[in-house]
Amino acid sequence: MRMIVATAIVALLTGSAYCQAPSTSAGGRPALGFPLGDKPADPDPQSAEHESAYKSAIDKIPTKKKSDDPWSGMRSSSGGQGQKSNR
Repeated sequence: MRMIVATAIVALLTGSAYCQAPSTSAGGRPALGFPLGDKPADPDPQSAEHESAYKSAIDKIPTKKKSDDPWSGMRSSSGGQGQKSNR
């Protein structure tokens, strides 16, 4: 009896997963993320304009100042060696 119930549950679960799989026949929908049409042949005419606007905006960003860390002189310059406790 348990074997029949287990087989029925497996059949029901695989059936729903099979229905969600993309179909390769002529009427099936493609999975999400697949393009539905052809890609445009020519590049976007505004892409060069957008690229130049992006570069000019990046150039306007000020460079990062050195941090005003009051404890910067107290830290050791060696990276891996910190204080070790003798416990």
